[in-house]
Amino acid sequence: MELKWLDDYIALIETGSFSAAAKRRHVSQPAFSRRIQLLEEWLGVTLIDRARKPLRFTPVAGENHAAFRGLVARIYEFRSTIKSESLDIADLTIVAQHTLTTSYVPAFLKRLRQMEPEQNFRIRSENRSDAVTMLMRGQAEILITYETAQTPCGIPPPIAQRQVLGVDRLVLVASPALHASLGAPRGDGAPVPMLCFPPESFFGQVVRLEALPELMRGHQVVVRCVSEFAIGLRELALVGQGVAWLPGSLIADDLRRGRLRPLETLGRSVDMDLVAYFAVGSGDKAALLDRQFQAFRGGADLVPGVAAKRSRAASPDSPRRKKSPVR
Repeated sequence: MELKWLDDYIALIETGSFSAAAKRRHVSQPAFSRRIQLLEEWLGVTLIDRARKPLRFTPVAGENHAAFRGLVARIYEFRSTIKSESLDIADLTIVAQHTLTTSYVPAFLKRLRQMEPEQNFRIRSENRSDAVTMLMRGQAEILITYETAQTPCGIPPPIAQRQVLGVDRLVLVASPALHASLGAPRGDGAPVPMLCFPPESFFGQVVRLEALPELMRGHQVVVRCVSEFAIGLRELALVGQGVAWLPGSLIADDLRRGRLRPLETLGRSVDMDLVAYFAVGSGDKAALLDRQFQAFRGGADLVPGVAAKRSRAASPDSPRRKKSPVR
């Protein structure tokens, strides 16, 4: 069996025509038809119902189109992987909190690519505790995470160099309709429907330490949904299922377009440092990581919702400035 036969068959699936598929594959139609027949002979099944016009696939062929596509994709992926390994180019693994994988890592990776165009990267998305563990165990070289004064990562300087990239904030938001109803007089004692993070999660800890108690002292809160994924809570907030504290970098476009609105009078926002940790080690990777750390000391590669902050490369155990009240 030749890989080109599978490529021919995928072209036939996508074009639905022998002539169009042959043209895409840059062969004559008779030669293309013969290659499809050879694939059928190798498989031992008939893929094309040649008794009907226009082109029609047999039931067994139609049921396995996705399998054909997946097989071809895996073959090419394997070829790419083994070719990369043969070049002996060291990979860097970047691990990030789930939300940051979507909202910040693409911009961060773009900047790394500008510095090291030939470098390979692997991206891992984890909750914060697992992400920190990966860095501490040497399973990742770069960690992108959030920190607050009350919830530092606690990674010691001998393990990694710490760089503050900017400031994000958890903002209490609601859909326009729910925002309007919550802005009305609350004398009726109507509850505030809440979309929450689990108490053991990082966002759950931050909200419960710095914002939720104040809201609960003045309002009755009813928890409608609990999820550790900010993206999932965002979707529920968009359709009016409740209010939620969400990272500004994740909802910057929603706020700009008015799809979500801040509830500043109901619940305070919470500032969070956006931090990168670059592992300290030996060998070629250590020199590369130190260069990257030094390059980011000038400030963040900003994305919407993330504000610049002056570099503070000291460890989390160093004294921090007292946080000013959120206005």
